[in-house]
This record gives sequence, structure tokens and C-alpha cells, in this order.
Amino acid sequence: MTDQTEWAPSAAELRIHGDAAKAVQWRIRAKDTVKRALASGTPVTPTPPYQVVAVLGQSNAHGAGRLVDAAAAPVIDPRVHQWPGCGRRRGRILLAEDPLLHGIPGAGVGFGTTFGRLLAEDTGSAVLLVPAARGDTSFHPKNGFSWDPDERLVRVNLFDRAVTQIAGALRAAGPESELVAVLWHQGESDVPLTAPEVYRDRLDTLIRRLRDRFGTVPFLLGQMVPEEITTGHDRYPGIDAVHRDTPSRHEMCAFVEGPAGMHNPGEFIHYDAAGAQVLGERMFRAYATVRLDPAG
Repeated sequence: MTDQTEWAPSAAELRIHGDAAKAVQWRIRAKDTVKRALASGTPVTPTPPYQVVAVLGQSNAHGAGRLVDAAAAPVIDPRVHQWPGCGRRRGRILLAEDPLLHGIPGAGVGFGTTFGRLLAEDTGSAVLLVPAARGDTSFHPKNGFSWDPDERLVRVNLFDRAVTQIAGALRAAGPESELVAVLWHQGESDVPLTAPEVYRDRLDTLIRRLRDRFGTVPFLLGQMVPEEITTGHDRYPGIDAVHRDTPSRHEMCAFVEGPAGMHNPGEFIHYDAAGAQVLGERMFRAYATVRLDPAG
């Protein structure tokens, strides 16, 4: 393990990329409350047994893709459902449609529904997505959130919340259902706040703890937007390198290249709707490979 005292973000980095002002955090929490209250979702008749798929990470996992071309709208598959993390129908299995209902509803299209559709098409079995991502979150504590399984001082430990939601989904899905994959897309918020070696250690801990709880299922890491890596903060390549190397540290794991030139207009940090779907397709192909050859 890396001595985490060896590196720390500077005061300038924390001022720019760390916690927002308390007043801003309170406004965000108030808006989140409204979003959760308004979230609804489409009821479905559950069709167990399910292949359960967890969708974890920050904004690209949460769903941020803008639908630039209406023809690129994601296909809704009636066999793909979700175990919502919020909304008036939380505690019921709902149709999986973008934006998915994470701890708050997503803001756009993500890769989870595409992965779920392809999995359902491939196996002929129903799929239950577990949307448990949160935008602008990191292993480094930020605005009261952290993905670090060992971080006990934040208001919301996102790892704990995800474990609780996955366990709830498995109970609702029925005794013959099983967790078959974890889709992970995160790292942008940690780039200026966390040394790559520390990020690696915390990511490794998250993977091990998930597998201790739910078994060694395929863990798929989606690449951050390529243009953001090459033009953004100068520490992006370090976190990208950790992602790329993860399959060498863990079995049943794959790094999935992201599509270039498929980001939201005017910014590089988020895939657009079409790009998110391409990433979902690539994640499914990687999943199929890992499933057939666990050793990689």
C-alpha cells in the first residue's frame, strides 16, 4: 500500500477542485431533494430470474450524454429493468430507460442501458440494472461524498450505499438471480486531488471489497473521454494508466477504450448520447470476452 501522506493536493488545487462553498453544497442538496421527489419511472411486471448489473462511478456512469441527434436515441428493451436508487417508486422494479434513477436521476444518456440491452439479447434473460453512480465524486472526500470504502468521515460513503443497493436488488430479483457484472466509470474528479498510486490502492480496495461481498464477477472499467485525457489536467494520464493496468492486478477485469470525438458539444469531460452507447457496446464485448476467458 502507498503511504498516503507522501502526496496531497495543494491549497490551490483544493480551492479549485475540492469542496464547493457550504452555501453551494446546501443548494445542491436542496435541488437533489426536489429531483428525488419528482422522479417516477415506469412500472413493470418483474420477470425473474434476473442477471443483475451494477453501474457505479461518477457522471458518465450517472448518465450525462446529450442527445445531439434524435436518431441516436437509445433503444428501450422491455427485458431490461432497473432497481431505482431514488424516486416515488423506489423499492419497486422499474423499466430501465435513460436517464436512469441513481441516488438522484441522471442528467442524460449513459452506457448502462445499452450494456443491459445487449446482455438481454445475447442470453435471452431479463436484466436488472442497479444504478448507483453520483456525478462529481471521487475517492478523495468531496462535498460530503467518497468512494473510498475506508472513508468514515464523509456524509455519504458511496461504496456503502452501492453495496446496500446491490444487495436490495438481489433480494428483489429473486433467489435464482445473480450479480453478473460491475460497470465502473470514474476518475475525473480524482485527477487533481489524488495521486495515481493512492487512486490505485483505493480502487483495488473497492474491487476486493465488492468481490468479498458478491463474488468474483467481471469488473469493467470504461475509459475517460480521450480528448479530456489529452487536453485536461496534466495528471489525467496517471489515472488513465491506473485504469489500463487494473486487469493485470485483478482477474475477471477489463479496461474498455472510450470512443474519440464523441463528447458533448462545448466540453470534453462527458460522452454524448451516441458516445455513451458506443462505450456500452464496447463494455459488453469486453464482458463477453472476460466471461469466456476469466484469465484474460
